[in-house]
Amino acid sequence: MPFYILFGVIVAAMLAGIFIMQYNRQLEARVDEQAQALANDLARISFTAFSREQPSFLLPRNLGGSDYELMVDNNTSTFIVHIKAGRQSGMSYYATANVPLIKENFNPVPGGSVYFQSASGKVVVSSFLIGGENRRPPAAENATPPDFYNFAKENAKEATAIAAAYFFVLENFVHENKPIKDDNNNLLDVLRYNLDENTVQIGYRGGANLFGVKVSFKFENYESMDNIGKVSNAWIVTDITINLDNLGSATTCPSVENAHDNGWFYENTEVLAYLRSRTWMSGDTPVVVPENALVRAAAATTNVSIYPTYRVTFEDYVIYYRAMPWYWKEDQPGFVFQSKPPLEAVA
Repeated sequence: MPFYILFGVIVAAMLAGIFIMQYNRQLEARVDEQAQALANDLARISFTAFSREQPSFLLPRNLGGSDYELMVDNNTSTFIVHIKAGRQSGMSYYATANVPLIKENFNPVPGGSVYFQSASGKVVVSSFLIGGENRRPPAAENATPPDFYNFAKENAKEATAIAAAYFFVLENFVHENKPIKDDNNNLLDVLRYNLDENTVQIGYRGGANLFGVKVSFKFENYESMDNIGKVSNAWIVTDITINLDNLGSATTCPSVENAHDNGWFYENTEVLAYLRSRTWMSGDTPVVVPENALVRAAAATTNVSIYPTYRVTFEDYVIYYRAMPWYWKEDQPGFVFQSKPPLEAVA
């Protein structure tokens, strides 16, 4: 009997040892798999920077429970994942990108993001947004909103028209081969507006005189079966024309320039850049917003209210994205994003 008991203890100890070894090997294999997958994913997404505005990748906090660090070898365009502590400590995993890589402000931390941007046939890799603050809509929700915010909340159509005209003038209109400026060389702000059923006239001051910018619109209706998510219909800017006649009778309005400069109203180019910086999925299909997507200002109606938005269309996709952030103290929901077919941001 003692022999059988001793034999059973020895066999149990051997089996426990085998199970522990197998379990540890599985944990080590999980670290190997996740580390190599991370390097491969970074190499793959770097190539997409040539077709997207600024793709980004959210780094995991650990790899199979092990601490790691991420490095880039400029000479070989290789991503290197090095295990610092935990299982597989000291091991490194490599993946070479098919494009030349340039590091810029590159100090990645687990749980942070890595950003990619094409530049003259190469790809810049950074731990921060590349090329300035306007690549995605600024986050102003926690600040105190300016007067134009409240104006836009209560007058969505008028605010949509005013902002569309304002950005159009700043970007396109040339007076004596110079952007429109006042006597002190400041870019001009919207001062007044006059809105009827289909057009709006925006009053700018040029020296001592007012001149008008006429903006034409189309009201687009969607039947219930054709709703774009929660958007049932939209008032869409379809054309902007310059009219230098005197504005005449008009209503004063708050400064859209101040709202935009402080992150409370987005420009169409900012919205497009933001949408292109994200990875989207339609079911199991990845979707990239193209750089030539059509972006129009639109006052969108939902079952809650009417909101200033931008309508982005490409191929068979329609996206409505907010034209301004929503103040966190509001007692009713704001507008962020609606699309058809439905899209989900995954990165």
